[in-house]
Amino acid sequence: MTGQDRPHLALVGGMGAGKTVVGALVAERCRRRHVDLDRWIQADTGRSIGVVFAESGEDGFRDAEQSSLGRALELAEPVVLSTGGGVLRRPANREALAARARVVWLRATPETAAARVGDGTGRPLLEGGSPVEVLRRLDAERSPLYEAAADLVLDTDAATPDQVADEVVAWLERLEGPAGRSAAPS
Repeated sequence: MTGQDRPHLALVGGMGAGKTVVGALVAERCRRRHVDLDRWIQADTGRSIGVVFAESGEDGFRDAEQSSLGRALELAEPVVLSTGGGVLRRPANREALAARARVVWLRATPETAAARVGDGTGRPLLEGGSPVEVLRRLDAERSPLYEAAADLVLDTDAATPDQVADEVVAWLERLEGPAGRSAAPS
């Protein structure tokens, strides 16, 4: 597959791995649009992530996530997509990402992620439990999915968002050359 077959760059990983911050930095450096999938879900549903979970449950949220992901991957211009931590749970999402995006797994230990997300406010899967314990469980469940989907794996524990973004951009340019950059941000 060529970069034209997979025009997008998708960042996957658990909560607190840095997907949103790094995604924005990479998009700026590559002059691509940044798509934060959680924000798209909120715009598509007209509700916050917490409200979607409360009203529709996790399955309802995953339905909305799948719909928003499909819409993002249909965009003609190459984008940098920051996904949610559970996006790879659905086979259809894994297939769509494999077909339309280069996938980078931003990997953080549960302890680092817990320090970054704090008490988990605004993160429905962390409600009612110890963030580090929940993140350990999620990491054990999801790491095999991230690993299978990833074209590149970057550990973010000891790196700043700028350092991680630099590594992603350098990798992308090795694959696609300067043509991997869009002409202007959109």
